[in-house]
Parts: sequence; structure tokens; C-alpha cells
Amino acid sequence: MAVEDAKKVEVEPECPLEPPVATHEDEKAIVPVEPLFPEEKPTDDTKALSIVEKPAEVCEEKPLDSSVNRDDVLAKVATEKKEALIKAWEESEKSKAENKAQQKLTSIGAWENSKKAELEAELKKLEENLEKKKAKYIEKMKNKIVLIHKKAEEKRALTEARRGEELLKAEELAAKCRATGETPKKLVGWF
Repeated sequence: MAVEDAKKVEVEPECPLEPPVATHEDEKAIVPVEPLFPEEKPTDDTKALSIVEKPAEVCEEKPLDSSVNRDDVLAKVATEKKEALIKAWEESEKSKAENKAQQKLTSIGAWENSKKAELEAELKKLEENLEKKKAKYIEKMKNKIVLIHKKAEEKRALTEARRGEELLKAEELAAKCRATGETPKKLVGWF
């Protein structure tokens, strides 16, 4: 009989691939297993998300009592589910923060560009006003130059006219002095 008992003992593998299947009595305690990492679609195409998987844990030897082992497995599954949910929430929050920051940076860039454009338009307007004023002052100066030239021409003409009159006077006086034989009185005063 000892030989028969020895043959009936089954050796369990070190690391089971699947959780043990419960009987009808244990069906109430079975919790459906969800995947460890739920499939997520990236919301932002600009950044690639990489999934880091934990290395496979070394399986511990199972005790012979299957209900204790099942409870451990269920607790481990629940913990992994919580960790997966926390990680998903963390990634979601990070992507929200990134999107918010990117949106803010974009709006700041747009604000900066609009302010630059306003100032450049104002500068251009001031330059145009200065150019108009410059043209106006240049025109005034040119007009003044023309007036000065005109007055100079009038003074030259007046001086030429006086010179002409004085030459005629001098010629008439010289002719009179030659006719009478007298010397001019003004020249005597110079000697």
C-alpha cells in the first residue's frame, strides 16, 4: 500500500501558468482577472509612450492548501489592478499637464507675436510721420533758400543799379570838369 500511495502523489510545477480552477463550492470567491495594462490610445501624437513591464517575479512554492494560495493570487491580482489604475491615472495627469503647458506656451507665443506686430506697425507709422515732417521741413528750408536767393538777387540788382548810377555820375562830373577845367572837389580832400 505504501507503493500505491507513493504513486498517487503528484508533483506540482514550481511556477503555475494559470491560477487554480475553483470548484462549484468556490465559485463565489472567483474574481474575473483583467489585463494588467489596459490598452490605451495615446492622446498626444507628438510623444511616444513606452510601456515598461516589470520583470517576471520568481514564483514561490505554493502551499498545499489551495484556498490560501488562491487568496494570495487574488490579492496579488487586486494589487496589480490598483497599480495599473494608478499608473494609468498618473499618465493621464501627466499628459493633461503637458497639453495644458503646451497650450499656454502657444498662447504666449501668439501674444508675443501680436504685440511685436503692433509695435512694428506703430514704429512704421512714426517713421512715416517723421518722413512727412522731414519732407515738410526740407520744403520749408528750400523755400527759405529760394527767398534768400531772391533777396540776394534783388540786392545785387540794386547794387548794380547804384554802381551804374555812380558810374554815370562820375562820367558826367568828369565831363563837366573837363569842360570847365576845374578839378573835382572830392578828390582834393583825399590828397
